[in-house]
Amino acid sequence: MATSLRLPPETRRTLNEHDPRWAIKFGMRAAAAFFSLIGMIIFAVTVSLSKQNYGGNDWVDGMPIAPLLISLLYNPILFFLTLYDRHGKPIHPGFSVTVDLFIWVLAVPAMVFSVGVGWFWWWQPVIIQLDDYIPCNAFNYWTYYCNPLIYTLGKMEIAANVFLGLVLILHFVLFVFACIACHKWRMARKRERIQRRNIELQYYRSPEEHMEGQPPAYTPSVNTGTSLRSPAGPVSHEENAVKYA
Repeated sequence: MATSLRLPPETRRTLNEHDPRWAIKFGMRAAAAFFSLIGMIIFAVTVSLSKQNYGGNDWVDGMPIAPLLISLLYNPILFFLTLYDRHGKPIHPGFSVTVDLFIWVLAVPAMVFSVGVGWFWWWQPVIIQLDDYIPCNAFNYWTYYCNPLIYTLGKMEIAANVFLGLVLILHFVLFVFACIACHKWRMARKRERIQRRNIELQYYRSPEEHMEGQPPAYTPSVNTGTSLRSPAGPVSHEENAVKYA
């Protein structure tokens, strides 16, 4: 999906400069938003049917709607800000780290409750059958023949949790990508501060101030009884006479 977007060349160039894997990340966020929409619809229908017919168990299937709604809203907003508002320049990766982690914090316990207290745990086979007749008594009350609605609700819960699991997997991978991007961003900012500091040292400090922080220059030791002179020192006439004699 992300690779088929018709983007201006400048926007696409900016995206490639900042993150060569932007198409993969955008594709994963598009898939997460799509799965969130389907899962949220299924959970909402399950809550409505459960509340109308049994008057309870609605909070279990209502909890996963919150992280799915956040995923459904955040990912398109990120698309719009990055592609059209900022023309390819990504936002701070810390936002994605926070949102992806928040989705995980909400979705994991929601999925645990939805699976742990789901309607499919009430399914049971037929216990008492009289020839071709199945009595809907206390023994067969939760069977498909006597209470088919819980089987419909259970199947919907299973399908919705499958989509919720896909959203969790995608946002976990995106969370890892966002952490890596955040680390690279901090390292880039650190390099910029070092370069700025070096420029300040070079142009805004005097040579004396700059040399104060440098190690002392090497000075050769002087042996007793030996005359040493600098290569740039003056040469006497007697030494020249001996040298060219």
